[in-house]
Amino acid sequence: MENTILEMLNNEKGHYISGQIISDQLQVSRTTVSKHIKKLIEKGYDIKSSTRKGYCLDKDSDVIFINHIKDSIPDFYKNIEYYDQIESTNSLMKATRYRQGDIAIADHQSAGRGRNGRAFHSPKEKGLYFSFVIEPQLTVYDSLKITAICAVSLIKTIMTNYPLEPSIKWVNDIILNKKKVAGILCEAALEMNTAKIQKMVIGIGLNVHKQVFPDDLKDIATSLENECDRFVDREKIIIDFFNYFYEDYKELSFIDDYKKYSSVLHQNITVYQNNESYQAYVLDINDDASLKVLVNNEERNLNSGEITIRKAES
Repeated sequence: MENTILEMLNNEKGHYISGQIISDQLQVSRTTVSKHIKKLIEKGYDIKSSTRKGYCLDKDSDVIFINHIKDSIPDFYKNIEYYDQIESTNSLMKATRYRQGDIAIADHQSAGRGRNGRAFHSPKEKGLYFSFVIEPQLTVYDSLKITAICAVSLIKTIMTNYPLEPSIKWVNDIILNKKKVAGILCEAALEMNTAKIQKMVIGIGLNVHKQVFPDDLKDIATSLENECDRFVDREKIIIDFFNYFYEDYKELSFIDDYKKYSSVLHQNITVYQNNESYQAYVLDINDDASLKVLVNNEERNLNSGEITIRKAES
């Protein structure tokens, strides 16, 4: 019932609805409505209450309704769960009950994770934090393709909704004006005999709404609205992402767009690996999304999982 009340308030966002109208439509008592409103407020929804006017959801609220998303994405996606707060959507979806096409979305993560165990800042109602499961017929050596497809899908989604030009920092970061706006975390379970991926959990963290970042992030992180004055509701963004991902994943078609949006192609870089570093130049991006680099006049291929890459200082 809470979700139904929330959807009624969201349909009239910024305007009051009387408690009597809500109780009449739901065929429950005013007291029952009041109890559910109180629970929604305790969960963090910005709902104003007036004895004369009724209830009002703040006009700047951006509420996600999974039924809207289900109606707008392919049947490939089987089940969507929504959480007001959770430690980590990726950690949740590692459970065996989740299979291909299942999605988990959180309004806030208390322990969001990025690559190499780093924390991912996930404040309430400011971003999109979600994970989903696929079961690709790929070997572990091809797993980087999935990260690349996700990155391209995120770029397309951002450019569809905002007048922005993001880029991909190999391998899993989306960059806007030299700051990180999104990260991708792919975690796979393998079939040991074949080295094929049994299940992959893909986590996406995208900073959407205007926000002030903590001191340790303010120089390296940004949000879509911090970079342009355009409001887009998070439902629209997530719907576009899942539609773009589905189309590219079906065909494994990504490499041309991946190269187009890359921020490291044909750049001098520094590779940090096994507590050592060396200079390199990115010659190309291979079909599996690994980098072809030139190191001391020798060509090498760089794969994910063992290295991080930064542009070399000029």
